[in-house]
Amino acid sequence: MIKKNILIFVFTCISHLCFSQSDLDKNQQLIYTYLFSNELVKAKDLIYSDCLASKDDSRKVIGYVYLSYYYSKIKDKRKRAEALNEAKILAGKTGNPLDGAYVNFGYAGYFMDLNDDELFLNFFNKSFDTFSKSPDGYFMLTLLYFLKQMYNGSFSDYSKTRDYALKTKNPVLISWALSRLGNSYLEEFHHTENKKNIDSAILNYNKSYQYAKLIKEPAAREKSFMVYYINYSYTLNIATPAQYEKAMKLNNLGEALIDHNPKLWKYRTDVYNNKGFTYEGMKDYKKAEEYYLKAYKYYDPNNYYKVTDKIEVFENLSNIYQKLNDYKKALFFEKEIKNIIKEDSKRKLSGNVGIMKSFYNVEQKNQQITELRKRQLLYIVIILLIIVAGVSLYYTFNNKYELNIKNIALLEAEQKILMIQQERLKKHALAISLRLDYKNNFIKGLKSKMTDKTEISMDKIWKEDLLNENDFNEIQNIVEKVHPDFFKSLASKSTAKLSNLDMKYAAYIYMNMDNQQIANILKADPNTVRVAKYRLKQKMGLSKNDDLRSFIQNMDL
Repeated sequence: MIKKNILIFVFTCISHLCFSQSDLDKNQQLIYTYLFSNELVKAKDLIYSDCLASKDDSRKVIGYVYLSYYYSKIKDKRKRAEALNEAKILAGKTGNPLDGAYVNFGYAGYFMDLNDDELFLNFFNKSFDTFSKSPDGYFMLTLLYFLKQMYNGSFSDYSKTRDYALKTKNPVLISWALSRLGNSYLEEFHHTENKKNIDSAILNYNKSYQYAKLIKEPAAREKSFMVYYINYSYTLNIATPAQYEKAMKLNNLGEALIDHNPKLWKYRTDVYNNKGFTYEGMKDYKKAEEYYLKAYKYYDPNNYYKVTDKIEVFENLSNIYQKLNDYKKALFFEKEIKNIIKEDSKRKLSGNVGIMKSFYNVEQKNQQITELRKRQLLYIVIILLIIVAGVSLYYTFNNKYELNIKNIALLEAEQKILMIQQERLKKHALAISLRLDYKNNFIKGLKSKMTDKTEISMDKIWKEDLLNENDFNEIQNIVEKVHPDFFKSLASKSTAKLSNLDMKYAAYIYMNMDNQQIANILKADPNTVRVAKYRLKQKMGLSKNDDLRSFIQNMDL
């Protein structure tokens, strides 16, 4: 009997250890594979049968965390929050740091989807610190790095993500990590135009394909193939020399996969865009138009993570119609780009309001739970009052004092969150305003040139706009850092009323832009910019010897 009890104890310890060590947990990895390939029914069934039906609380923690990611796939925010709350309660009971790390991983994904940078980084760092100390936690470290790459497109540790994935020996993770590493090299090529980056991208894409062939689950394997076809065909189109025939074969393989597997339909826009891009490179503009229109037909904004990806669908159509000399349609899609920027601004504003509502709802639930616990405590206190009135009275006042401190801390935290959200809204609104001004000026200039009877070079105009757009992307990144009280401070220091144009010139100077850059953005003559700056200097009450740039950049905000 003693030997039997010892064996049960040893088995329990070993099974608990395997649950914690994600590299050894094959069922956990299979759940991720099902979620990755969008086989949601299989994922849910395995979560319940293998995790939530377990008698081990640590196993249930893992189950509830993955269940929260299942609910994120079907966009059920309420059940997602409930699953994470269950995981949090169980992790609190076990006291196991790895259980807490799984919960933090779940909350990191939750707050990433809410666009809450502060809370995302808080939970991400806690989870990463714990798993990095685990001897067999490379699977979870890889997932955390994937999460951070989704949160921050400029995340730099793609090589480390690949190294972690290789240690897991999981072909799904390895193929995905190599694909993302290839994307990082491709992005670097766009910045440097160094051919070595193209070669490195192709090398990693081909490696990702080799690992994709090792994936046992058909749906996950086909998804990895699809990503390979899209990435590799695009890269072949921009390589020197371009390999259009090979790119077209990959495009056709991608199109065949879409027809075969309905779960891959969300990639239709990417495949049709690539196919149109290949035809455009081959100078078959009518075929390019056909596939760009297909991409436009199946375009779904919910499948895109960045505004630039949304705009790409419309820019391709605008470009091809200019090459087909159909300037009316080209102008139509330029307007669509402008509308997308407007809609994105509204969506982000709405999203920020949603974040505040979510915080409020969470705090309301926490307060309700606290109130229930207080009532239970109150009943105990009432009984104790009958026995020892004096001691009970002391504890009552003590509890009220602690409650007041918690409420004050809660109010301060809510005010801090509100201030952070307001700062983000102000900065984002300024960035969107500058981009809209730029697009308005470009469209007006294009209209003017189209109505002019003199012959115009659309290629020259487009190249000029592309250069300005690249400059503007850098400017937009800077303007996100503009202090929100800048314009208020500027108005208070001026000796005359400042116009909206004056405010814009001041913002450009604050961002350290020279006359030529300002002229490019406003489509104005550099002499006009110099005159405007001189008038602004007068309105600010500066003398002839005072430097306007130094004055604006050194204002007390």
